[in-house]
Amino acid sequence: MMDDLYLKQQEKLATLGKLSAGLAHELNNPAAAARRAARTLWETLPTLHAETLRLSHLGLSEAQLSTLVAFQRQAHDRLAAAALPALEQSAREEEIGAWLHRQDIRDGWRMAEAFVSAGVTLDDLAALTGRFTSEQVEEVLDWLYNTFETVDLLDEIEQSTRQISDLVAAVKSYVYMDQAPLQNVDVHQGLESTLTVMRHKLQDIEVIRDYDRDLPTIQARSSELNQVWTNLIDNAIGAMQGEGQLTLITHRTADFVTVEVADSGPGIPPDVMPHLFEPFFTTKGVGIGTGLGLDISQRIVQQHNGTIEVQSRPGNTRFIVRLPLKAGG
Repeated sequence: MMDDLYLKQQEKLATLGKLSAGLAHELNNPAAAARRAARTLWETLPTLHAETLRLSHLGLSEAQLSTLVAFQRQAHDRLAAAALPALEQSAREEEIGAWLHRQDIRDGWRMAEAFVSAGVTLDDLAALTGRFTSEQVEEVLDWLYNTFETVDLLDEIEQSTRQISDLVAAVKSYVYMDQAPLQNVDVHQGLESTLTVMRHKLQDIEVIRDYDRDLPTIQARSSELNQVWTNLIDNAIGAMQGEGQLTLITHRTADFVTVEVADSGPGIPPDVMPHLFEPFFTTKGVGIGTGLGLDISQRIVQQHNGTIEVQSRPGNTRFIVRLPLKAGG
């Protein structure tokens, strides 16, 4: 019993080791993006304040102010729309930049990118500027440009911090903090949380989900099942050498829930198949694999009164886990 506990803890530490570097990378990217955007925002805000003050001295009518506010609000709403293809984005920037240059607008080429990103078209700009005098147009466009830049930076901060929040939530779900050892578990949530915390390894892998969305929850120790999903997905990634198709399948058979983790790798050699679930058996290099992942995964599944098996041929290796709906099996 003590040996089993020791092996399980050793493999859990190994699993956490696999995730820690990737988690640091995943958290660092959005954190750096948010910090960079916040620093740029500090530089942009004084310019926007100055533009707003200049705008207030132009003597704009109520109708002009209403037009300008409505135009800015519509552009803000369009920020949520899908980004344009690169070629179309470039063509629109060229068109608007050239038009602004012909209107003798200073920095018109620089403004063009912000206007296009905000969903503004040349027709929009022509209609807007027609509402203002030639003396007012440049200040109006400067104010709009700095407004769009500010909103874009705020949007980048919001997206980056949301990524951090989503990742933290996924990690919390992954380990099921502050919850009882036995829960009603949604296997889809566990699979998705595992995919999230392993995202750094999935960049060149196509993930295919074939989920039975009507699948009921099962009574299980969720953090242990997440350890199983981590081991199986990590092995699949390794078998494909980080490039290929990872397929996750779920379905119900009688009183069992079945989860299949399949990869498009070269397959498992016949002479290796009989040894897959043996403790300390590994085909990985020295210092890379502990040889405990599949052994511990099998123990966890069996302790849940379930089964795990493997089927393999070139281009299609799948580990099939069957778990009872109720803890009693």
